[in-house]
Amino acid sequence: MSATLTHEPAAVLVLLTTEQAAALLTCSPKTLALDRVRRRWKVPFLHVGRCVRYDRSAVLDWLADRNPSALLEG
Repeated sequence: MSATLTHEPAAVLVLLTTEQAAALLTCSPKTLALDRVRRRWKVPFLHVGRCVRYDRSAVLDWLADRNPSALLEG
């Protein structure tokens, strides 16, 4: 009996710069920079080498968790 393997398409990881993430969240890049230090809002980010990047889907999930009605309005 042979097993059939199904391959799920890999999720496409879209990494945003601080400026792009700020535009997505309609805030300033400085606000995100301060959040990385103070962790007030805890916007998810990661380091890629020495660069800070934001996973677009993680940021949108974070936003939906904080304000579900914001996604319905757009």
